[in-house]
Amino acid sequence: MDAKLEKIVSHFILPGTVTDIRPLGNGLINDTFRVVTDGPDDFVLQRINQGIFRDVDLLQHNIDCVTRHIRHKLELAGETDIDRKVLHFLPDRETGKSYWTDGKEWWRVSVFIRDALTYEAVTPEYAGYAGEAFGQFEAMLADLPDQLGETIPDFHNMELRARQVREAVAADAA
Repeated sequence: MDAKLEKIVSHFILPGTVTDIRPLGNGLINDTFRVVTDGPDDFVLQRINQGIFRDVDLLQHNIDCVTRHIRHKLELAGETDIDRKVLHFLPDRETGKSYWTDGKEWWRVSVFIRDALTYEAVTPEYAGYAGEAFGQFEAMLADLPDQLGETIPDFHNMELRARQVREAVAADAA
């Protein structure tokens, strides 16, 4: 087991004893690891990519507001197995925040969702599932009382994105 990752995980309040930490998935943005324990749950450890997410406080504020709101709505609706339907981040032992930093790298830990499937191919069927899930997600947030901040400036600026596509086509780099 990687001693550095084990030390990082020790900063979070995890039930059970860590028995293994191994890479998880093929992520393109954050470094992601599965933390295996002898307890009922495993966990996901992520190193937040500060090249993309420069304001980790704002990023985690947004995530905390969204997940808290959705969790509350699911509880009020009497939903079961809520941890399969909304992420749950564990607190840092020192600050209680949903992330920890050593001053150079930023890390977070969430509960691992067992038996979840991920797809890397984009097909009409999977795109339909993604669209349906995104619609449900947006509907759950329609009455979000918290103010969210912009974590990646202009990320959703469709005029900018369209202009970038036109410029890339005109440049014909390929």
